[in-house]
Amino acid sequence: MTDFLANTWLLWILLSVAAVLFWRSRSSQYFQYVFNRYLLALLTLLIVSGIVFSLMEVLPGDCAEKYIAYKNTQGETITQADIDAERARMGLDRSLAVRWGSWVTDLTLRGDLGFSCAKRQSVNLALGERFWMSLGFCLAGLLFAYLIAVPFGILSAYMINKPWVDTNPQHSPRERAFNTLGLVVNKVLDLVLRVVSYLGLALPNFLLALTIILLYVFAGEPMPTGLYSEQWRTVPWFSDEGFSFGKLNDFLGHIWLPIFVIGWSATALQLQTVRALVVDESNKLYVDAARARGVQGVALWAGYPVRHSISPLFNSVGFDFQRIFNDLPIVAMVIGLTDAAALLIEALSMTNDQELAAAILFLVALVVISMNFVTDIVLAAIDPRVRKSVLGS
Repeated sequence: MTDFLANTWLLWILLSVAAVLFWRSRSSQYFQYVFNRYLLALLTLLIVSGIVFSLMEVLPGDCAEKYIAYKNTQGETITQADIDAERARMGLDRSLAVRWGSWVTDLTLRGDLGFSCAKRQSVNLALGERFWMSLGFCLAGLLFAYLIAVPFGILSAYMINKPWVDTNPQHSPRERAFNTLGLVVNKVLDLVLRVVSYLGLALPNFLLALTIILLYVFAGEPMPTGLYSEQWRTVPWFSDEGFSFGKLNDFLGHIWLPIFVIGWSATALQLQTVRALVVDESNKLYVDAARARGVQGVALWAGYPVRHSISPLFNSVGFDFQRIFNDLPIVAMVIGLTDAAALLIEALSMTNDQELAAAILFLVALVVISMNFVTDIVLAAIDPRVRKSVLGS
């Protein structure tokens, strides 16, 4: 029984979640919506797995040919019979549908992502901490983008119709001078942010990474590539003396570069998005009605246009994560990272490791679909407009 549960643990988790949601959906319209979204997410993952696995078949050659070709470079004489035998040993002689079904079954039952023929080990082991490293980079880049884009996008929208000089005759000269100084500072900051956002949309991430690295070279400073400097790479985090703060300091001195670079374009795009959303909401009639009732300043903006502009941003989280991960492979190669994104490039262009590449692409799709699922149910819970549209109440 223990072995059976160990070999099917993921399936039981999926079924348990479905059972709980189904039970709650009988008496709750909201949980009925969540249950339907859960089933839709699982169906989407199944379709994505088929698409990804099929696309890997388009690549010329297979793992058996690559492995035999490697042995040929070592001086061994290889025949077609050797290639066929290796293909049969790897199960590559079976049809696409059978191999996809076997892969999905192993994945659904126990989270087994397959076997990496290039690494000669399980894909789970080959990925190891690399996928978590990539996930951490992407989430940190996403957090960096939103922490900058949301407040400054709101500020940019607030300042769009503001004058440079306070000419209100009801203010004293001192008040007008003080207000003018604040307006000038905010307008200049808005102008700078808009220029930076346009640069973020136009400047490729890898070019930004190369520029930063070259600046370090010209300054005569060690390049912040990789995760650690050479002297700290083999130093353990914990030793007899306790925690290594020196390694932590070195790690922080390197980790900022990939987070900043991959978050660069996402920040620029979200800055423009937030600004456009807030400006659009601020021009609607309910905002004018609130202004007519005497609501002014921060209370007006926070309670009306900003409040109704933030909800749509939740729907773009999964999209922004996917964009960041799409930028990560080339950035990883430039900076010298050995994460899952770099491993994906290696699997696609060098080793032709279909199962490893399919596993990485599937995991990325899993994260994106999971984010969309979470944002959908959160929006339905907190936003009355979404709740009315999807629940009908």
